[in-house]
Formats: sequence, C-alpha cells, structure tokens
Amino acid sequence: MIRILVIFLMLVIALVVSAMVFDDRGYVFVEFSGWVMEMNVFSMAIMVIVFFIGLLLLSWAVKKSLLIASGSKNWLGSWGTRKKQKAFNNGLFALAEQNYLEARKQLSIIEHDDFDGLNLLAAAQAELALNDTEKARENWRLAATYDKAALAANQFLIADLLQQHNSSQALELIEQLEAKQQNQPNVLKLWAQALGQAGKWQELKDKLKAWKKPLGGDYELLMQQASKGSFAEIASKQGAAQLKQNWQSLPRSTRKDPAQQAAYVQQLIDQGMHSDAEQALVEYQKAGPQPLLVPLFKQIKLPNPSASIKKLEAWLKQDDMNVELLSTLGELAFHANDLVLAEKALGKALKLGNRQQDLLLMAQLKESQQQEHQALALYKQSMAQQNG
Repeated sequence: MIRILVIFLMLVIALVVSAMVFDDRGYVFVEFSGWVMEMNVFSMAIMVIVFFIGLLLLSWAVKKSLLIASGSKNWLGSWGTRKKQKAFNNGLFALAEQNYLEARKQLSIIEHDDFDGLNLLAAAQAELALNDTEKARENWRLAATYDKAALAANQFLIADLLQQHNSSQALELIEQLEAKQQNQPNVLKLWAQALGQAGKWQELKDKLKAWKKPLGGDYELLMQQASKGSFAEIASKQGAAQLKQNWQSLPRSTRKDPAQQAAYVQQLIDQGMHSDAEQALVEYQKAGPQPLLVPLFKQIKLPNPSASIKKLEAWLKQDDMNVELLSTLGELAFHANDLVLAEKALGKALKLGNRQQDLLLMAQLKESQQQEHQALALYKQSMAQQNG
C-alpha cells in the first residue's frame, strides 16, 4: 500500500510540475447517462488518489474487524482451555487429598479431552478407590491409546489381570507391548509374576538370565522363586531322588548361583531331607555367610546339627555382634533341643537387637523350661513391640 501511495504521490507531483512548466492544466469532460463532470487533469488525479485511499482505508477497516472477531473467538477458546485445566488440577488435588468423590467429579468433566491420557490414569485411581473396578479398567484401556500413557496404563491392566489370576491374558497383553516397553523393569517383574502364576517355571528361569541387568537387586529373589517352583514341580512329580539328580545335572554356573542354591535347599527342607539340606548349606558357604542361605539354617531340624553349629560359631568369632547370626544359631540350637546354647545365643541377640522374632523364640524356650512367668513377660513384650 505504501508503494502505491508513493507512485500516486509522484504522479501528482508530475502533474503539478507539468502544469507549472506548460501553464496548462488540461481539460477532462465526462458524460454518463445525463451525468456530466468537467475538471482539469490535476483535479481528476487528486480525486482518483482520494478515492483509492478511501478504498484502502475501507479494506484495512474490514480486515481489522475480522481480526478482532477472530481474536474474540480465540479468547473464548482460551477461556474454555483454562476451565478444563482448572478441572484437571482440581481433580489431581482431590485425588492427592483422598477426596475420591470430588476427584471423580472434576476428572469426569475432562474425560474426553486430550491430556495425554494422564487425566484417565488419575480417574482410574479414583474409581479404584471407590471400588468401581470396571470403570477403572475402562479408563486404563482408554489411557492405553495415548502414547505417553500407554506404558503405565498397560502395567495397571496387567497387574489387574494377575490379581484376578488370569495369567494367560496377562501374558498375551505383555507380548503385545513394544520391545522397549517389555524391557522396562516393572514390566519384567509383572512378566515374571505371570509366568510363575502360569506355572511356567523353566521358561521363567530361562528369561531371568537375560533380565538380570535390568532387574538389578530383584533378580535374586525372582530367580529363587522360579527355581523353588521348578524344584517343587520336579519333587512332586518325580520324587526327592530325582530332585537331587536334576540338581547335579545342572550347569556348574547354575549350581553356584545363590538364588538357585537357596531354592534347592528350601525344597530339600520341604521334602524333609534336613541332613542333605544342612550339608548343602555348609558346602555352599565355604567362602562366608550368604544372605540368601543363612536364614535357611533356622529351618534345619536335626538332633545334632554339628556342622551347621560349627559354621555359625566360626562366623561369630569374626563378627560376634552380628544379630542375624546369633538369632540363627539360637533357633538352630532350639530345634536341636540344645537349650543352653539356644538361650546363650538368643540372650545376646536380644541385648543387641531386641527383635520380636527373637523375643517369641526366647518365650518358647522359657516355656519349655517351665519358666512360665518369664515366658509370659516375653510374650507381653513381643505383643507390645508389635502394637507399638
């Protein structure tokens, strides 16, 4: 527009200069349907310029009006967005405050709006707290359609299926996930739970070897559970002798895994093979106490577990303030009816730790010695500790 105005201005200047130089302003005569207009060229140029500027101003006014109207629409849209955001925030605050009815009310306002599925996950938690499991499942399924919420929503769905003991559908859902989602530690734990629930112990053990790094500290516990299930299956179907034979046929690396050792020893104990279990516990801990294996000494019930007692006493010489070792020695001795050693070990454990499990065992010991008053006092102390 500025360029056009400049051109017209230059034309006006040219007309004025021409009129001054030639002393002739020219003559324009226009007749149209009886309408006559007479003027000089200079006047006509001015009128055209004014008319053109008027058109430009009118065009500008129309565009400005449209922009204002458009801006008004955007303002209304922004108001609607703020209202939805407010409902979302209020819903989350209500959920955090455990006001689940209010959370349901606020989040239902934005049920069909795009919050990347986070509103649906929050709504599902509110419904779950209000015991409307079906509505929670519906929200999880809807949330799973959003990329950012898909992983969390599917984890909730899988956990829900496992709670219903529907391991087959849980495994189907896991297998439908993307590889990146499947390798998430929480998904791997659910996968392990599903395989265990389905009784697929060998498959679980095979998969756990590849999952060791992402599972981190959870690997040993899961491997122990998988091995325990596998060994229990062998023992129930083929007997204890086959269990021992199967263990010996496993690769050396497997037999050196503390998690698998713990599962094997536990199964020996469950089969009543306490002598074999004691022998294995002592053999597997030549290098020192293993956290997964030490507690199993407490389940050994032999009249003379000399190898186990010797091993525990040797460790206590190096660490005589170890409450767990003292407690283990006390329970092992108690089961062997060596009440003197049991009382000595448990007494020291109580002085150092005063744990409820040791109080209860000491109470049983005193009761077996017909020291009812001391046993009652220990039981009361244990109950007070539990309630406190």
